[in-house]
Amino acid sequence: MEGSTLALQLKDTVRGQVFANEPMWRHTSFRIGGPADVLVVPEDISDLMTLIKSLSDLQTSFHIMGAGTNLLVKDQGIRGVVVKIASTLSHINRLGDGILRCGAGALLPSVCRNAAAMGLAGLEFAGGIPGTVGGAVAMNAAAFGGVMADLVDTAEVITYDGRQIRLDRENLDPGTKTTRILAEPLILTEVDFALRRDQPERVQERMQKYLKERTYRQPLSLPSAGCAFKNPTGKGAGRFIDAAGLKGFKVGSAEVSRLHANFIVNNGGATCEDVISLMKHVQEVVYSKFQVMLEPEVRILGG
Repeated sequence: MEGSTLALQLKDTVRGQVFANEPMWRHTSFRIGGPADVLVVPEDISDLMTLIKSLSDLQTSFHIMGAGTNLLVKDQGIRGVVVKIASTLSHINRLGDGILRCGAGALLPSVCRNAAAMGLAGLEFAGGIPGTVGGAVAMNAAAFGGVMADLVDTAEVITYDGRQIRLDRENLDPGTKTTRILAEPLILTEVDFALRRDQPERVQERMQKYLKERTYRQPLSLPSAGCAFKNPTGKGAGRFIDAAGLKGFKVGSAEVSRLHANFIVNNGGATCEDVISLMKHVQEVVYSKFQVMLEPEVRILGG
């Protein structure tokens, strides 16, 4: 179904925003990507449920996205519907002693700042991880020895046929940069974090230490999608890329960062094809030198 026609149908169904032929570079930290046939920003959880049912009835494919910080969209764009929940499910509430309930669309740095102000410890390592709670939990993001899944008490998800389920930590099946949410797939809508009490000043001090270290180690001033490759067991992907002499290597306007070798940055005007070609070159060189095949961490959509 043509994008504008589908958008008109969905506007009659959902209360949120509906955009036809929406350029995806506007919605990704990489600042790269062609148009999605339709982009929908649901108003709330009930609106999301209505949208999922409508898309199922229309037999229309869809993709869920948060803030687009780990997303590379192909230059041809995305067929079907993109559902953006970053500004929809963004609540942050304290429940009882040590439980912080967050919508999957809540921005993770904001969640970490709120936790620190409340004197809730555990999330300090994640204060500089961009993107949403949903993306970080679904991918089981990690930094400075901390792992997101270790802090999850329960998570609420929606199946693609519209059922709501609450999972405990064990049922998330967390692994390295993955969980059951990505494997099935499921739509993560809410997370309860189990945190411990501490003095707000002490929590804030630890988080600032991690944030300062991140600014020294990562190219935060240029558009990117974070780490390009998953870390092989026991070693960082950036170490292999650096040892292969690939820092600063370019394809078009995409470049392996000179500051952190596992970041590919957009120097201005980079295309998805530039990035994919550069990633393939990095994989080939690293494999030829070390017999290690790097697996992409960035999520690639479209085409």
